[in-house]
Amino acid sequence: MKKGTSFFYISLAFLAVSIFSCKLKMEDEDLYDKPGVNITQNQVTVIIPKVGNDTKYINVYRRDKQNDEAVNIGILYHPQALENDAKNYCYIDSLITKRHSYEYRVRYYINGEYYYSEWSDKIFIENSYNAYDEDESLSYKANGCYLEYEPTDYSLTFRGNIQSPDFSEFSTQNYKPMLIVQCGDKTQVFDVPAISNTTKVALRSILPSDFFDTDISIQGIVAQRTIFTDDSDDELLDNDDNSDGVPDTEKAKKVIIWTAPTTLDLVGAGSAKLINIPSQTGTAGLDYGRRVK
Repeated sequence: MKKGTSFFYISLAFLAVSIFSCKLKMEDEDLYDKPGVNITQNQVTVIIPKVGNDTKYINVYRRDKQNDEAVNIGILYHPQALENDAKNYCYIDSLITKRHSYEYRVRYYINGEYYYSEWSDKIFIENSYNAYDEDESLSYKANGCYLEYEPTDYSLTFRGNIQSPDFSEFSTQNYKPMLIVQCGDKTQVFDVPAISNTTKVALRSILPSDFFDTDISIQGIVAQRTIFTDDSDDELLDNDDNSDGVPDTEKAKKVIIWTAPTTLDLVGAGSAKLINIPSQTGTAGLDYGRRVK
């Protein structure tokens, strides 16, 4: 299914959002103004107002009104994701299902603190739209699959054959598997080499220091697409495939796109399903906070 961008409708949506100021609403828990939403035949465009230069990044949440479930679907980085008008950010959500209603809200990360917006207006995906059908999976399918924890070397092993999502862009836009790990009120995602049967992941090698010497839980897996500032075709180009002389690890991220998460049972970590690993260094993951007010 081809996913295009309607620049005409996006421009109208930008104008509509820019007309209104984006100050805190003191009467409702100090929430920022709701993002604008615009729907075309094949996507939802979420228009997010800029609130200040101190913003580091913005999490985008989507709530499916059919099951009242809210999921974190991506990150917009400031200033890389700021549009040309310097007033708004744009998040394109093409992983939408026919006959579902959605609401969106965002969480600004500013000077080490989180600030939420109100929920957007509700939008309904008509059956006639060029969206996905109910029987098309937009996340990993893991029926009967699980993770096996080995406490002697603090590793996880994937067991079972996890199937990829059904949308065609999953392969053409090079989505990657990520492991979702929760530590207290912090949830982050981390790169894993693969999720095929018997793939072993050494937790010591991927987790940062604040995930050690404390209880952590494995929340599941999610597919991630990364858009860098120099990727003109908006596709993930690993290991400097675009030959600009800069490894992807050194490039500035612009947008992170996540599918819906997939839960996996954890075997070998006791009835509480908790893991505690002694101190070790690692690299910080991306903010995948699951809780949304």
